[in-house]
Formats: sequence, C-alpha cells, structure tokens
Amino acid sequence: MNLNLRQLRYFAEVIKAGNISHAASQLELAQTAISIQIRELEREMGVRLFDRHSRGVVPTDAGALLFERYNELEQHLERTVRDVRSAANMATKPFVIGLTPSRMRLVGANILIDAGERRLARAVHLVEELSFALIEALERKELNLALAYDVESRPNLVREAVIEDELVFVTSARHARGQGPISFAEALAEEPCFAGGRGIGSLVMRTAQRLSLPCRITTDIQSVSAIRSRVSEGRSSFLPYGSVADGVNRGIFAIRRIVRPTLHRTLYLVRRSEERSPLDDENLGPFVRDFVRRIHRASLPYSTIVDSRFDDDA
Repeated sequence: MNLNLRQLRYFAEVIKAGNISHAASQLELAQTAISIQIRELEREMGVRLFDRHSRGVVPTDAGALLFERYNELEQHLERTVRDVRSAANMATKPFVIGLTPSRMRLVGANILIDAGERRLARAVHLVEELSFALIEALERKELNLALAYDVESRPNLVREAVIEDELVFVTSARHARGQGPISFAEALAEEPCFAGGRGIGSLVMRTAQRLSLPCRITTDIQSVSAIRSRVSEGRSSFLPYGSVADGVNRGIFAIRRIVRPTLHRTLYLVRRSEERSPLDDENLGPFVRDFVRRIHRASLPYSTIVDSRFDDDA
C-alpha cells in the first residue's frame, strides 16, 4: 500500500469543507488536483470514501472511520514533533540535581567525575541546599531532580523513598565524653544545636514531646557548615553520618549511636510529576541508580537501602 500524508490531508480537508471545490480553495490548489488525489487514495484503500451528490460530498462509513483515524494520527504527529523539538532543546541543557549538604560532602566530587567519565548525553550539575530549599527549587523548575529528606506528599511532585539514614550524636573529639551508644534522653540533655527549626530539629522536638522529655535545643543556625563549626568548638548535634564522616576520619569529630529510640530520616528521590523519571532514561537511568548506591555505600553502617531497584545486585 502506497498511502501518503498529502493524500490524507486532502481527504480530511474535503470532509471539513463538504465539497471538493471549497477544499481546493482552502488548499490553494486546482480542483482537478484534489480529485486525482482522492481517487488515488480510494484506489489504494480499495473502498469508496465519499458519496457524491449535487451539493458536494459526504463520507461513507469507511470514509468517516478513516477521517477519525487520520485525526488521531495528526494529533500523534503533532505531539511527536513537539517531543522531538523538546528533546533537542533538552539535550543542550544540563541535568541539574539537588543534594543536601551531607550528601554533597560525601559524594559530590565523585559524582561529577563519574558523570564526566560516562560521557552522558547531558552535562550534570549539582546544587547544594537544605531539603526544604531543594523542594522549593524543584517546584520553581530550577532542578530536574532532588535527593531530599522527609519530603511531604505534594500533587505536583513524585517522591520515591530510596535510603533510610540513622542519625548519630556528634561532638568534637576533644570534648567527647564516653563511647558506645547514648540514649536519646542523655543526648538531648547536652542541648544540641541544629540547622533551623525544620528537618532534624523538628524530628528531635517531636520525639522529645512524644517521650515527655524536656527539650532545649538551638535551631537558629541555617547552615550545616556552621553547625560543624559549633560542634568542633564544644557543642553537640544529631546529624547524618555523611555530614561529619570526613571530620571523623581526621579525628575532629566523635560520633555515638543514638538509642532508645534510634532516630531515622528518609531520603527521597524527588521530581516533578509532569516529567519522565530519569530512571526510565537509558542514558541517565544507570547513572542515577549508581549515584544512589554511592550515597548508600558512603554512609554505611548508618544507611539502609529501602528501594530494591538500588540494591548493589539489582
């Protein structure tokens, strides 16, 4: 069969106009040219597409069906053209991923090296912010993807839990008192400091209220770097291991496991609901999966994968 889009377009215009002469005028073509194309189309299809009468033409049942399918095809072609143009535009834009300070400190440099070695179709840029700021940036379309903690359900976002991190009690190595696990109540009595009243600070206050424990904590520092400085000077905090792993290895910080109860935070992979998941992209998908695995491995033994797609043997 030798159909072409031009014949189908002429056919559709004849139906819309109600007769061949009006369609020819709309298409700025000779009526004879339209008639020839319609006859060729009927010959290829092997059916009569129009019933002729004195005032023009009406589609047969077969013609009406073809017109319906042509409209579907036309819509599909229009979407295809938009998607192709969008893909061409997106290929020139970087894929921007938002990370919390603790994750950036753990793996940020290695992630960028890995992205370069893979020669991805799009350049990868990383942005560091606290979780709530990452979500706001994602909604403003400044990010393509965010790895953020404790994300509330929102209709315009898709969140997928990937890692559960255990919080640790952090002090300076010089001011460390005791080793091994410390109870939540004992750690709270040290009056820890936090980066603002959201996130970890909010989790600690809710837990203290649930256990009817007095809670005097500092939550006016909006920077993890500032928290690290305060801790190195003699204060304490509850932090993900990734926030202080480098300092622990250099003997700057001391950490203890928090028990009764243990505190956890969930790390989510978050994107806008209107956008395709990068995990479904054959180019970006393997990179993002390895990205999450790298975060998990760097946080062991205080990290647990909660989505089997990111297991090392997946």
